[in-house]
Amino acid sequence: MTYQRITDFPENALEMGSQELMALGSVWKEKKAELELTGVFQEFIKKMQREWAIETGIIERLYVWDRGVTEVLIEQGIDSSIIAHRSGITKDEADRANDIIKDQLDIVEGLFGFVKGEQPLTEHFVRNLQAQFTNHQEYTDALTLEGVKVRIKLTKGAYKEQPNNPKRPDGETHEYCPPEFTKDEMEKLVQWYRDGESKYPVEVRASWLHHRFTQIHPFQDGNGRVARALASLVFLKEGLFPLVVRDSDRVEYIGALETADKGDLLPLTQFFTRRQRESILRALGLEQQVQQAKYADLIIASALEVLKGKYTKEKEKAGKVYDYATELFTIAETSIKDISRRLDAELQDVTPPGVTPKYHSHVSISKNSQDKKHYFYSQIIEMAKEFCYVASLDRHHSWIKMVVSTEEVFEFIISIHGYGVGENGILVASAFTAQRIQQDEGGKAVVNTQPSSTDLFQFNFIEPIESTKARFEEWLQSSLAIGLAEWKRRLVV
Repeated sequence: MTYQRITDFPENALEMGSQELMALGSVWKEKKAELELTGVFQEFIKKMQREWAIETGIIERLYVWDRGVTEVLIEQGIDSSIIAHRSGITKDEADRANDIIKDQLDIVEGLFGFVKGEQPLTEHFVRNLQAQFTNHQEYTDALTLEGVKVRIKLTKGAYKEQPNNPKRPDGETHEYCPPEFTKDEMEKLVQWYRDGESKYPVEVRASWLHHRFTQIHPFQDGNGRVARALASLVFLKEGLFPLVVRDSDRVEYIGALETADKGDLLPLTQFFTRRQRESILRALGLEQQVQQAKYADLIIASALEVLKGKYTKEKEKAGKVYDYATELFTIAETSIKDISRRLDAELQDVTPPGVTPKYHSHVSISKNSQDKKHYFYSQIIEMAKEFCYVASLDRHHSWIKMVVSTEEVFEFIISIHGYGVGENGILVASAFTAQRIQQDEGGKAVVNTQPSSTDLFQFNFIEPIESTKARFEEWLQSSLAIGLAEWKRRLVV
């Protein structure tokens, strides 16, 4: 692929932004001040920094081990003895990996400090990042013109002087920026980014900067790590979180970069949006831990705030999310009842002769009914664990259940309930399937609970309702497709 000079932000850059992320980021910023000084939040950030430092090297194959090793290092800290013991690599290899990860950890910690100084992005800063990343790397691999792999001395903190064009598995050469154009391209990159910093959504700026930098590939080595650091810096300057790209994201991540090479930045922007959304939701979930850690203090503080009426307006504003829940419930109820009616008619026609009752489908609902809030409690908690959040059914819990009865009883459930604790203005919808089987001692048991969505659907009081409804309709149709596919699969088991 012949090198194409970098281009400015695309014409549709404003439209590429996510209203969901903008709204969720606003919710987080309102909560941030009361959480960021707590020990719980500080520990959360430390673990996120460790994960970033470990995963950014795994993506580049500087070291490789399974996720279990990474999780131990996130929890216990970076330690070469743990690496050697858990990963099975030699002590020398573990020491080298340990040194590289600690360099990367220093960098991500430094990014947090850099944004506080409100310094502008410069070429000098970018070159310095690469020098830090390669502090414990003395050599890098390269190909001669004849295609022979050689090891050469690594230049640190300076732009490349030789081409660094890799060969793809199909034999095609991917051309990065030629050395003679590198400085000119980097000058344009920095200037265009500064010009767009106040114009475009944060996720668009992060993906654009990451891709255009990767397109240039200005250094002998460390380009991928620097690109992810630059994207992280963009998010951090907005008060959000570093971009954590896990090894499990590798195929989607590289595919999105290749699509961006062809002129479409949207998949990479959407990938960055999902990763940032996950981090924000995890951070918002810390509130419960903070309350548990400072239970007495928070009770006193909360009581005083009620007396003073300090948060009356904020609670009223956050309460809009319950109106949103009613509208989303109506959308789901209409869609699911329509499917159930059509399915019921078809099922009765295919019921074998003599079988009673006939195969059928029906829908049950609860519009936040007080006596039905506890329904599906264990399944909802199970799904909450699956998606790493705390579910709350206290203030709001509405649900819709579609039952399909053949030889077995299959259920598809949508539950709308609280995210975390307190009046945080966030609700979620989860979708799952289950079966009911007859028990020997009488009654029916719920078994085989499975998620019926690839992601949790969150909504809040800041995102416009039309945007929320559009996202929900897309999520609902996807969840229904997954749920019905699971029903079909169980028919042939």
